[in-house]
Amino acid sequence: MSDQPWESDHWSVSPHNFDPNVIVEPHHVELHDITIRDGEECADLAYNVDDKVRIAEALATVGVRRTELFLTVPGWLEAVRAILARQLPLDVYVDWHPGRVERAIELGVRHIMVWYLIGEHQQIHYLGKSRAELEQQAADQIQAAVAAGCHVNLFMPECSRTPLQHIRSAVEMARDMGAGAVTMVDSYGVMRPPAVRYLVGKMREWSGLDVDVHCHNDFGLSTANVLAAYDAGAVGLNVCVNGVGYRAGNAPLDEVATALQILYGVDTGVDLKQLPWLSRLVADITGIEPGYFKPIVGDGAFSVERWGGTVKLAAAGQRPKAFAFEPEVVGRTPRVVVGKWSDMGAVEKTLTDLGLTATPDQLQQILVTCQQAGIAHHRPLKDDEVLSIALAAGAVYGDS
Repeated sequence: MSDQPWESDHWSVSPHNFDPNVIVEPHHVELHDITIRDGEECADLAYNVDDKVRIAEALATVGVRRTELFLTVPGWLEAVRAILARQLPLDVYVDWHPGRVERAIELGVRHIMVWYLIGEHQQIHYLGKSRAELEQQAADQIQAAVAAGCHVNLFMPECSRTPLQHIRSAVEMARDMGAGAVTMVDSYGVMRPPAVRYLVGKMREWSGLDVDVHCHNDFGLSTANVLAAYDAGAVGLNVCVNGVGYRAGNAPLDEVATALQILYGVDTGVDLKQLPWLSRLVADITGIEPGYFKPIVGDGAFSVERWGGTVKLAAAGQRPKAFAFEPEVVGRTPRVVVGKWSDMGAVEKTLTDLGLTATPDQLQQILVTCQQAGIAHHRPLKDDEVLSIALAAGAVYGDS
């Protein structure tokens, strides 16, 4: 890490992130992508085998090294076989599903998620079994997976609404049975970052194992909660492309990877410049577009109506100061539009892009007319609309 990691040739963020009073010593972290697995839980999404293979290949291309598949959906065997056949640099995780997981292990899977639904209400009213019975079932499955030569992770839905003593019992059991990791699951996105930080810290203290996290986004806190977990020492961070997942989805891969790189100085191995490509591929496959306001890959993330300040900062060699980080860091470019809140810089850039020149008086007239038109249309103007206004004001093609 540089002496001033908050500044680089491509970004300028808060130095307070790296103050000795708040700095988190960088530690090993693995992005555990669940685009395929949690995508199965999305009500409006149905993958086929080819979809899963394409996503796995794309994840490997951008530098993700962990992905996960459900064995509870049609085509599970074909998907596991096809992905493993590609020999991608990906650790493939599957859930422990008796009668199926054995086939996955025969094919070469060596990473197992043993699910233990730890929430009391789900145990009583959904599964109809006692806590002791379900914990023993999880213990038996961990032992069987370890005996098969697998790395085991105890995945615990509903940690967020479960008493500490029950969580402690489960993670100590997982350690004693030979698991290598446990996952703190905020199934409904109901935790605040300080609570995540606290619970991850306690789970590490009790078990001595690697702690992973899986945070849903119902309150829009999934990224913040995953980063809070990293603060507390979590190793495996569950993420997914475009936030795909159950209900409001999960922590988006693009946000977590970029935040770790720029706000923490942690290299996740992900090629940030390829994130827009990965986002587009998954959107095409799923038919679900990333949100317009979504950081990193959303249409609005780098769209602006004012450009004059950026021009001035760039001329002074301070372009990163115009952004939290330059769009090019994540493979994007600024999108400058002309509308109700535009400045002269936006008009000048747009006219230049259209191959037009205008006098100062003409530019002022164009600006005012475009602002009025933007209000009238309730949207920014299209290029042909700006072109029409500019030509009517006397702008000409070329340098003359």
